[in-house]
Amino acid sequence: MLNYAPLPDLLALTILVFVFWSILRHRAGGKLQAWLLGWIFILLHFAAELLGGQPGSLQTFVQTISAVLLELAGAAFIYAAGAGYYSVRMRWVAATGLVATLLYIAFVFLNPSTTLWYYAAVTLLLATVVAAMFHDPGCRIGERKVYALLMFFLVVLLAFVTYYRQQVYGLDCIYFVVYLMAGIEYWRKFPQRTTGSLTAVVGLLVWALVFPVSALLSIYRPGLHIQDSVWNIPKYIVAIGILLTLLEEQIDHTHHLALHDPLTGLPNRRLLQDRLTKALERAERNGARVAVLLIDLDHFKQINDTYGHPVGDEVLRIVATRLQMRIRKADTIARAGGDEFMVVVSDLLQPHGAQVLAAKLTADLREPIILGTVRLPVGASIGLGIYPDDAQTVEELCAKADSNMYEQKRHRK
Repeated sequence: MLNYAPLPDLLALTILVFVFWSILRHRAGGKLQAWLLGWIFILLHFAAELLGGQPGSLQTFVQTISAVLLELAGAAFIYAAGAGYYSVRMRWVAATGLVATLLYIAFVFLNPSTTLWYYAAVTLLLATVVAAMFHDPGCRIGERKVYALLMFFLVVLLAFVTYYRQQVYGLDCIYFVVYLMAGIEYWRKFPQRTTGSLTAVVGLLVWALVFPVSALLSIYRPGLHIQDSVWNIPKYIVAIGILLTLLEEQIDHTHHLALHDPLTGLPNRRLLQDRLTKALERAERNGARVAVLLIDLDHFKQINDTYGHPVGDEVLRIVATRLQMRIRKADTIARAGGDEFMVVVSDLLQPHGAQVLAAKLTADLREPIILGTVRLPVGASIGLGIYPDDAQTVEELCAKADSNMYEQKRHRK
């Protein structure tokens, strides 16, 4: 006999899983696969609930599978929300905690009358997890404290319900801690609070609270009936938050690509122009100077012709790294195009400061680039323009730097 109450949720989650699968086809990533796996577990959980009207031992088996799937979904959400960067030891600790809670679920459904020694063994295993968290050198102390305290709280709750032979309420305790951890992980993963991340965090926290609230209502208000669809609302809030987060990440990625060079990761000419304009406006207000250095590599064409474009691309990346190591964080370095780079030095106190920087950059780029057994001489010609000494506008300043660069190149030839 089938239980048709979960059917609407089953259909909705089928659509949701299809949406995540469609996104995964165009955007590979381990965390996205973990989200998809978590929602598949939830979908299978509802499918098991659909079979909830089976008789005898089959009913017990279906309940066990349903509970295990809900626990596995929470574990997948924790991993997807950011726990994948933990140390190897912490991953083993997390796996031990997962096995212990799954054993607890199995004991509850498969043999409720079993001796308390089995539950004591599981509780002791979770206590070992707590101790390992506090002594893991690869995990920050703040993280250890938060998760160790949560696990300690879970151990106390499980010991309490086991002592009073109410082990079935231990499931609600486990689910509460697991989904609360997922919410904390999501909060830590996205320090920039966006609509998507806040929606997902709120949904996970409310989802975690559903379990203790429903347990308390069943104890103190057994006559109060709340439809299952109400308890399932947090799931859809989480799904909306995750999809919004993925959309926000895609928008940020597209915006980054529009303003940065895909080869070197440096700002492109468009972003450079914007930052140079703001630097000139700020210099005009403060009476400061701004320098523009136009860098043109001397032997890049010969490298490309001799060794091919892959080697040329690697040379550009190495040059970009050398330039980034030399300039200040407050300044901007961009790839102006081809083998040309441009540096904007803001708040320049003395004109000779830009000349000193140009000399240092020239010395850095004069060092040969070694790729395997190949030694590649590069070198560079650098043109300099200073606001307001040489020019008053962005166009004039860039033209001055360009003119000085070609003059230096002709002089060197």
